[in-house]
Amino acid sequence: MRAAPPRPRGGSRRRPGRTPVSGRLALGSAALALVLPVPYILEGPGPAIDVLGEQDGTPVLTVEGGTADPGEGRLDMTTVLVSGPPGGTTGLGDLVTALTDGTVDAQPRELVHPSGVSADTVAQSNAAAMTDSQDVATAAALRALGRDVPAHLAVHATVPGAPAEGILRVGDVILAAAGRSVTDMAGIRAAVDAAGPGDLALTLRRDGAERQVSVPVTAADPATGRSWQLGVLLEQRFDLPVQAEFALEDIGGPSAGMMFALAVIERLTPGDMTGGARIAGTGTITADGVVGPIGGIPQKVQGAARDGADVFLAPRENCADLAGRVPAGMTVYAVDTLATARAVVEAVGRGERPDDVPTCS
Repeated sequence: MRAAPPRPRGGSRRRPGRTPVSGRLALGSAALALVLPVPYILEGPGPAIDVLGEQDGTPVLTVEGGTADPGEGRLDMTTVLVSGPPGGTTGLGDLVTALTDGTVDAQPRELVHPSGVSADTVAQSNAAAMTDSQDVATAAALRALGRDVPAHLAVHATVPGAPAEGILRVGDVILAAAGRSVTDMAGIRAAVDAAGPGDLALTLRRDGAERQVSVPVTAADPATGRSWQLGVLLEQRFDLPVQAEFALEDIGGPSAGMMFALAVIERLTPGDMTGGARIAGTGTITADGVVGPIGGIPQKVQGAARDGADVFLAPRENCADLAGRVPAGMTVYAVDTLATARAVVEAVGRGERPDDVPTCS
């Protein structure tokens, strides 16, 4: 998750005393150089937020439609403090400071946000990703508890000028592709790849009625990593029997999904899953409980250690990013599924060490 960026500082302090004119010019030029903007984004440790606790007097997680067990202990989602473009400026002095700080990383702007992307666009994208991750996390938690959570694909937006424009509409629910039921992105992508180049037969639900349409499959932009496309943006929606609401402001992105799912499980199961322990972590989640990698893992582990956690749950694919960067006294467990993450939390809650789960050393 990415917390609201701080305002970067640059510049230098002049020494007292008299300085020749040429010296003043040299110092002035050096000071100016330190505040000149550079195209880098800085990532530092952000705060760890207890998903089971409160923020500014408001519960972070509330559950409706089910019996909630408050439990004890902490499940901390972790964040990264991001500064620099497009919402701010990174000065040369800030970059130099970051390069000497083992907890801060500098990334070229183009690797994070391509030129032309505005701060508003980034904020909206992060907010949407946060909302989507909460719904997916709730679905993953409920499925882990053995509850039925139906899913379906819906058209979120159409791409202007794409062949699908005028055939598909926002809100259309895709029931089947090429005669086979589809409920997730993997299913629709497989159908699109099999149809390209050509037409793909879709069964839709629109305005409460089913209908059949044929949509041309066209070549995709190579930058997307896909060969074929429909020319629409799809989203997975869930029919949730339990509503879970997360009250978080100024934080965006999908990387707290695993911790959200664990918190929902904790709230909906009897007993104390954490055993009063403080456990931090990060990772995306799918509705089927697969934990995915995220960015800024070294900063998140540092922030968790600073804020008092000594157990961390990290996506297994991120272990290599932590080589030589795990704080002393911190145990980082490598997890790839929600079931494994839950098993670690329950073992730690019992005062045990889950020896069958690898660690990132």
